[in-house]
Amino acid sequence: MRGQLRSLVKRGLRKVGLLREPPDVRPIDPSYFPLARPDGESVSSVVPVSTVAPFHNSIGDLSTAQITQEFLARSGVPSYLTSFWDHDHEHLVIGGGEIAGAPLRGAWRYVKPLFLPEGRHVLNAVGVQENIRNRDLGVLQDYLYVSVRDHEGAEMLRASGKVEAAVVPCPATLQHGIPLELLPSLPRFERLSDLEVGNYVVVHKHPTLRSVAQQIARSGHQVVVVDMQAHALHAWGRTGLVVPSTHSPPVIMGLVRSSMAVITSSLHLAIFALGASIPFVAIDTDDDQSTKVRRYLSRAGASDCFSKQPSLELALSRQALVEEVGAKERERARDHLRKVVASLVSEG
Repeated sequence: MRGQLRSLVKRGLRKVGLLREPPDVRPIDPSYFPLARPDGESVSSVVPVSTVAPFHNSIGDLSTAQITQEFLARSGVPSYLTSFWDHDHEHLVIGGGEIAGAPLRGAWRYVKPLFLPEGRHVLNAVGVQENIRNRDLGVLQDYLYVSVRDHEGAEMLRASGKVEAAVVPCPATLQHGIPLELLPSLPRFERLSDLEVGNYVVVHKHPTLRSVAQQIARSGHQVVVVDMQAHALHAWGRTGLVVPSTHSPPVIMGLVRSSMAVITSSLHLAIFALGASIPFVAIDTDDDQSTKVRRYLSRAGASDCFSKQPSLELALSRQALVEEVGAKERERARDHLRKVVASLVSEG
């Protein structure tokens, strides 16, 4: 059933021009990848790293996949970055996003099952929601390595299907950033030339944070507004310097690394702040999004960076905590990616 559904959806996407595949698909020769291990200790085939952002520019999803793929390549595992449609491989690294137990609304109910193909694959630091389905759990039993990003997700997998999952930071914790002095040289980012290191606050472009951004601006601080999911089309006023929408995690991380602080409702903007050891606060809005953020920050030991009343002062007061937690998170993320590599190499 899963394979039939996948074929049906792909056929429909081809008809409307959203999916194109070459007529003659040949296996990729691992020897084409120069970083393959010279001692022969490597996987037997190229390993695609799939993002769960096939149609939109979700910065967090793209960062997770890009950092994972880069780590694999540097570790001698032939790999490339792809979308979840590219699934016909011996091994895949799949994640992040809410893949297991994601709400099935509208057309998503037909697309969601395609994220978890059967086989000897790796589940890469994903989110888990409550309505996990038996067929998802059955597929995960054969995976080489299953990892989730909070303890609640691991417990759901264990209780529902006896799937043991490692609890790990998101690989996006290791996101690199373009230096602030270089950003204005990029097309569409010329307006960033007036920014100075440590002299502005990054605010997530989300309606729940407009009043906070206005307060920060009135206090005399420069506000830089970044969009982590441009497809969401969140409304915003005239407050601050609104950064053009981008598919580039290094652009956003470059702005985070040079900022004074970060105010966010986005999980991955909080993850970027942890990775850069920049003080931040995430807003608690008592909805599914803030539950996701709360679970992640609790796992990381940064619950004090979560508040119903975020402010610049609160974010700055968390500097020491963020530096301590950030250092631990970066090492845990590297350890997680080493385990991804080890699981693939042992199979090869």
